[in-house]
Amino acid sequence: MHNFVTSITAKVQLFVMAVGAVVIFSQAAFAADLPKHDPLRILIVSDQVNPHGLPPEDLTQPGDISAALQMPGTGLNISKEPDSILEIPTNSIEMATKALGVSLCSPNAYDVLIYFCHRIPNNGSAKDNTARQEAFVDAVENYLIAGGGMISFHHGSYKTSGKDSIQSIIGATAVASVVWDTIDGQNVINVSPEHFVTNNSVEYTDQVIYSDPDSGVPMSKYEFFNNTPDERYLFFDINNDIDEFEVLFASNYDQIGTTHLLGFTHKRPEWNGIVVGYQPGEYQPNALDDLDGNNFQILANAIYYVSNFATPCADFNGDGIVDEADLKYLLNSWGQCSDKGECCLADINGDGTVSTQDLLDLLFSWGDCG
Repeated sequence: MHNFVTSITAKVQLFVMAVGAVVIFSQAAFAADLPKHDPLRILIVSDQVNPHGLPPEDLTQPGDISAALQMPGTGLNISKEPDSILEIPTNSIEMATKALGVSLCSPNAYDVLIYFCHRIPNNGSAKDNTARQEAFVDAVENYLIAGGGMISFHHGSYKTSGKDSIQSIIGATAVASVVWDTIDGQNVINVSPEHFVTNNSVEYTDQVIYSDPDSGVPMSKYEFFNNTPDERYLFFDINNDIDEFEVLFASNYDQIGTTHLLGFTHKRPEWNGIVVGYQPGEYQPNALDDLDGNNFQILANAIYYVSNFATPCADFNGDGIVDEADLKYLLNSWGQCSDKGECCLADINGDGTVSTQDLLDLLFSWGDCG
């Protein structure tokens, strides 16, 4: 009897282990894929617009991005510190302004700003709303100068009253009515195939000949995947005042022309950080619910890319200047870091130890840290 019970117990244990392995495998198989990276803190500013009358489960709404980023299987290494993913409504934009003002060398700083705003604040007087928006824009500019990364997601690039200055930073502007297409959607064409955002673990299903000379896209055969349903921005163009601009994604649907912007990067010479824009995102099941889907993978890629674009400044004491005090802090920390999760600020490059490379990074950023 003892042998029988032992045998049954062993079989049950093996079955439980097998089920556990299947669960783990399933979670790994249906998840965004990213390289190993340091813990991230992500700030989101958002509001809602629903021109096509979609039900809540279909519409990407405020709160949906932060909820998705906290799900298992995002591929993102999110910091365990409080408010590491913080979503702020547009009408409380001064909270985002304050958060962006924290020195990037502080553990309380945010690595990425996701801008998902269709409008500026509208819960005060017109003059007050404008002033609050412009204070936020100034904070975004300084954040990018210091090395922060920004993602303009979906309607972040759409033009409404008072958004001109933030759209100048974003680098592209959508205007006029939009079309909700449930039949053909739009093809997401990868016109920058060597770029990390377009290339990392995104699965393309076919190829097409495409060109857009006005946007700097030469004629070639490019890979694409189809996104249906989707909201088409018929008039979505690169701004006249842009600096360094690269088109990442385009579409070829035949409606007010056959060349349409979908995704891009924008950088100014004075910025140490960068902006990534991506337009598909209206339909929540495609954009956020499918963590193994292309749209979420692209969002995760963009988060990783902008957060790793710049080397953090070495302003350890947060006074806006890299000077002798910061050098002394680094030298006093020399060789002390063994675990990046609990590492001192002096590990600038995040490799788990304070060494010569961190000293070189400090010297390179000597002076005004922005």
